Amino acid sequence: MISLMHLEKFLRTMTIYKSNRFNYIFFFYFLINFQLNANIVQNNSVLIGTDAPPFSLQRIDGSGYIHSRDILMDHNMVLVFFSSKNNQSLKTVSDLHQIKAGIKSTNIQYYLVNIFEDKDFLKFFVNEKVYTIPVVMDQYGIALKMFNSEEIPVTIVINKGGKIGYYKEGHSDVELLNLITHIRSIE
Repeated sequence: MISLMHLEKFLRTMTIYKSNRFNYIFFFYFLINFQLNANIVQNNSVLIGTDAPPFSLQRIDGSGYIHSRDILMDHNMVLVFFSSKNNQSLKTVSDLHQIKAGIKSTNIQYYLVNIFEDKDFLKFFVNEKVYTIPVVMDQYGIALKMFNSEEIPVTIVINKGGKIGYYKEGHSDVELLNLITHIRSIE
């Protein structure tokens, strides 16, 4: 909304002060930038309410795979795609541990999904950090791409039955309240 107000003010200024080429260049830059931002927001909101793609993720202990369809028949699922080398990811993982400790529900399954890292390193890392949420691997990033993302961290809540109820790329302290609210609404 603020961007539209700035655009309107800029257009008024252009007409009052007999615009030059610089103003037109700035105007087109603004339009392109505004359009790109709108597409990014639209991409996040497109996933919400749609069916989650079926996926399988490898357990780090080598005991097999978790399959989303099996879990989503009886439970809601919270996924955080993360990397041990990304500070925003580690903040999101820490926040999810706090949320899980505060919201005790048997209807929700939490998973930390590690991207592109070696299994042996990941075992050491998880033991060192003492994670209480199960860590699974998306070694080649296939599940992440199924959710139309290539960035981490990504937080996704899939409601029982397989509909995506929450989707957020990146880490934001402000967005944390929305995540808590959504998780409480599906308990």
